[in-house]
Amino acid sequence: MRHDKWLSTTSNVFAQNNLYRFALVVLCGGLVVNSVLTYQAVKFQRVILIPPQLTGTIEFVNGQPSDRYVEDMARRISNLALTYSPATVRSNFDRLLALYDPAAYPQAAQSWYNLASRIEEVKVTNVFHLQKVLLDPGKNRIELAGERSQWAEDKLTEKGARAYVIDYLIRDGTFAVTSILEKGQADLPKADPAKGEG
Repeated sequence: MRHDKWLSTTSNVFAQNNLYRFALVVLCGGLVVNSVLTYQAVKFQRVILIPPQLTGTIEFVNGQPSDRYVEDMARRISNLALTYSPATVRSNFDRLLALYDPAAYPQAAQSWYNLASRIEEVKVTNVFHLQKVLLDPGKNRIELAGERSQWAEDKLTEKGARAYVIDYLIRDGTFAVTSILEKGQADLPKADPAKGEG
């Protein structure tokens, strides 16, 4: 009788082990399916923001912003960097420098503040009428085309078509400027990001 009890206990243990193995396989399969679905959900998630001073909703898909967001940022940068008077130049450049990438900030700050000092000295007023924004997301580059008018005190000193190139990067969902150059200077070494703006 003990022998039968032992055989019954052994078969119960084997049955339990088989049940545990089956449960383990089901849990592992569920974990794999869950991981795949989570990866797909994260990959295709959309973050929708409505930042201040921009015209609409902004979407980031797979870490990349929509063209609308980049275009709105280009218009904002255009207003801050290319339209100023002696009274507004420092506050414009302060807000512009807040959009710079930390690696490019020290050199850009020096250049923009030097330009601001020259503008205040000579009393230059600059107006840039933006006419076209061309995006090149592959190169993280924006081209601004428009007409620039410049006055020294009350005399018009310059008026004509100008184009500027903005290089940027997206880091952790944040738009950051790396340089702003006049179009002819965009392919030169980026020693002075403010050159050509005043």
